[in-house]
Amino acid sequence: MKRIALLAVTVLAALSLSAQVVKLDVGTTFSSMQDDTPTHNFTKTLVGNSLTLGVDWLENNWYYLSSEVGYMTTGGIDRIDIIEGTGLPIEEVDWRMQRHNIHFNTTFRAKLGVKNFHAYLGIGPKFDIPVKTTMNQFFEDDNASFIKNEVMFGIKAEAGVAYNFNDVRVGLNFAYLPDLTRQTSFLNQTTRNNIFKLGISVGYIFR
Repeated sequence: MKRIALLAVTVLAALSLSAQVVKLDVGTTFSSMQDDTPTHNFTKTLVGNSLTLGVDWLENNWYYLSSEVGYMTTGGIDRIDIIEGTGLPIEEVDWRMQRHNIHFNTTFRAKLGVKNFHAYLGIGPKFDIPVKTTMNQFFEDDNASFIKNEVMFGIKAEAGVAYNFNDVRVGLNFAYLPDLTRQTSFLNQTTRNNIFKLGISVGYIFR
């Protein structure tokens, strides 16, 4: 996984040499897990965050490419019953599973603009490299070890707007990032992430 992360950073660094915009994106994620079992664990929405560094490149009047690498949280929430013998209060609690990922994506954006403003639709591949899985305060981190840290591949579909102000580009982006591959999680179930993200970006335009 470290090699994949290093490769992602190296590719982004190479792209930045020919980039037209270098940007920082701060976002909020809304994620849940999807599986094929009757119990459907961790399917309630977990609110997380993301922070990515990206570049916009090969831009012309009608399209451009956008690449990002950074940090993103995924996972989900489940409601469970605490039973006797655990030493915990006998009650229902929200079982929060949060995965901390190195995130990478590249999208093709078709744009429509007027002067310094443009709107766009984009789509492209993404992958998440899990580096840690955490549970809520009732459980030690060891209890999350049954969740395998597989690399999750998927797609990113997005819509957004951007405005160029002198040498600065500010943007608003809404994205849907479903996984196409599955991971082994609770009780050997195979699940995938279902992720929505709302982000705000600020970038520098190279003339």
